[in-house]
Amino acid sequence: MSTSTSRTETGPGGRTRTGRPSTPTTGDRLPPPPRERRPLLAAFAVLLIVGGAAVAGLLAVRADSRVPVLVAAEDIPAGEEITADRLRTVAVAAEGTLLVPADQEQVVVGQYARRPISAGQLLDSTMLTNLSTLSAGRVAVGASLAVGRVPALGLQPGDVVQLVRVVDGQGEVLVPDALVSSAVTAGDSGASSVVATFIVDEADGPAVAGVGAEGQLAAVLVTRGVPSEEG
Repeated sequence: MSTSTSRTETGPGGRTRTGRPSTPTTGDRLPPPPRERRPLLAAFAVLLIVGGAAVAGLLAVRADSRVPVLVAAEDIPAGEEITADRLRTVAVAAEGTLLVPADQEQVVVGQYARRPISAGQLLDSTMLTNLSTLSAGRVAVGASLAVGRVPALGLQPGDVVQLVRVVDGQGEVLVPDALVSSAVTAGDSGASSVVATFIVDEADGPAVAGVGAEGQLAAVLVTRGVPSEEG
């Protein structure tokens, strides 16, 4: 059995004090071992790797899903026949069902533009019709209509309108069912007008052209057509 020893020292004034036994010192301690990586962090890292691989795979699949569709190689006015030289193909990631696949070109050729189609615009089934608006006996007539002579919402390709001659506040119907082939607004907001092309019977063409040249032509909307879409 070990015994502890103490020492007595004499301090100032003859007083004595007893010192406590000294405590033996130990050497430097070894550093604690590194902590093991938590299982949760490891699992998260695995998820990141798997998720990144899945995203990369999805992008690859979507890239492979691009299909060739038909696109207009040039501007095609409403009513004109669509020929093979007016078409080209482009690969797109098409998810809609209205775009026309490139392998349907022979079906499209020979049809007619229901409304104006701009160069580079993707073709869809709503742009096409089997009926020619410029069939035998039909002509296209251009005219400029002043403000107040067209509906407030304007005209758009596919509209069916009455063409009316207005003189001294009185209107005379020239054509009851003219088809709007194209329509654009010209001029500034203070003096704008609508320049339109109408498909009418050949017999009505001269009268419409003359009234339009005199600035007496007005259009009354009968049926709203399908608006054209940007490609």
